[in-house]
Amino acid sequence: MGCASSVPAEGRVNRNAAGAKDVPAKQKGVALPDDTDAPGEIKAGTETVEDTKTKARSKNSRARRLSYVANAEGVGPQPALGGDSTPAPAADKPRAAPVNVAASFAAASDKPRAPAQSSNTRARRLSYVTNDPNVKPQLEEEGGESVSSPTVTTTGVSNVQSATGVTCTMACMSRAGREPGFKKQNQDNCFAFEKYITNEQSLFGAFDGHGPNGHLVSGYVKQHLPIMLVNHLSMENDASKALTKGFLEVDKALGSSRIDCEFSGSTSVVSFLKGKTLTTAWVGDSRGVMGRTKKGGGYEAVPLTKDHKPTAPEEKARIVATNGRVERLVDEMGQPIGPFRVWLQYAWIPGLAMSRALGDAVAHSVGVTSEPECTVKELTPVDKFMILASDGVWEFIESQDAVDIVGNCETVEEGCRQLVDEAYQRWLVEEEGVVDDITAVVVKFIHAEA
Repeated sequence: MGCASSVPAEGRVNRNAAGAKDVPAKQKGVALPDDTDAPGEIKAGTETVEDTKTKARSKNSRARRLSYVANAEGVGPQPALGGDSTPAPAADKPRAAPVNVAASFAAASDKPRAPAQSSNTRARRLSYVTNDPNVKPQLEEEGGESVSSPTVTTTGVSNVQSATGVTCTMACMSRAGREPGFKKQNQDNCFAFEKYITNEQSLFGAFDGHGPNGHLVSGYVKQHLPIMLVNHLSMENDASKALTKGFLEVDKALGSSRIDCEFSGSTSVVSFLKGKTLTTAWVGDSRGVMGRTKKGGGYEAVPLTKDHKPTAPEEKARIVATNGRVERLVDEMGQPIGPFRVWLQYAWIPGLAMSRALGDAVAHSVGVTSEPECTVKELTPVDKFMILASDGVWEFIESQDAVDIVGNCETVEEGCRQLVDEAYQRWLVEEEGVVDDITAVVVKFIHAEA
């Protein structure tokens, strides 16, 4: 039985780079323009100093949060087929040379500046930035902003104990983020299969898309990865090797699909449960953590993953060896902001804030890889539940805090909702109304009595 969540939207944006082709942009990465005319906004010429400062703070916050930064020019919307969100067919091209960067993008001698305090929130937290001052936001008809209602899908509770003594009950929830003045596209996705291939196997996953077509990439992975893994898990005794082959296969399939993945990709964290063995594979900064009971009461957070950051020694070494760079953005005052990002040697693209991801053709040319890391845990009766979530949860909630929130709830449905709602509220407080997409999969392990 599977479940998944996503919230579609229609927003588009331009990115500025000479000779670049048109692609749709990720709404949570669109920088606020200076000439936005929204209902209730003071028009040019009547704007107060306080209004200017408010806009600057909002833009700064966004620039600091983003996982992906674009400094490209002339990039516009890519027309969809049939009026839906499916991208127009693109000519197949090898991943090794997705773009002519010498002709299409500025040289690295001009280090990009985060536009004033304009995009700082984005560079800090979210997943895509544009420096095009002519981009205008797509506003809702009422109120000038969009806050999508959360979409929740839960699986039923298993009524039959498996022969191995472990069953699962689970809940999934994906909530679109929020950006005042913009229609927010939810680029997260997730799935949960209580029974996968056999009655004694389960599969769970969470995905966080980024870039212009991030929602299409995460949706593609959600749809195709479980199917691809059927063959690998059936033929391979080592679950870690099977999951790795599945990740590499879906990434290769993305490269030949109709989705433009030059500057778009997705994180992925997937857990496969067979009997009492839990195998987790991941790329990017979507995270898995397990709740384990402590002798004195409460729960201990047991990490299942570690975030793939380009500053990690082994990750940076791979990127540098492939002629990539790892550097931070700077603001107009020359001060570094946001996380370290991956850039081409002689151009300020793509600006990816993680060292492993699915898709991201340009970043893959300089050492970003789709090969996952894997961990294996043998479940015991003290292992009570697991959380897989996108970085919308982890940005302001530590793993131990998340385990405490879920552990204090009566049901997985309640725990999943409480976790997502708490993450949402913390974003509102910390980021002046800007919220990243938030997705969580909570799985409760039910152990048979000895």
